[in-house]
Amino acid sequence: MISTLFAFALVAQAQPAPPAEQNSEQTAEQVQEEKAEDKRICRRISVGMGSRKKERVCMTSGEWREFNRGN
Repeated sequence: MISTLFAFALVAQAQPAPPAEQNSEQTAEQVQEEKAEDKRICRRISVGMGSRKKERVCMTSGEWREFNRGN
């Protein structure tokens, strides 16, 4: 009798686990987005108004967005 009550209590407390496939897909997409943000992009930019010399500048895509907003 006590073992039956104990088993019933364990079953009542059991909670279904969330599907693992959905979590792995979401994390894979998040990892790809983070990698895209962390990837360095290099461009050549004019240093001054009267100079033809260009300087190589490397930034992430987020940093380039901020840089372009300031121009």
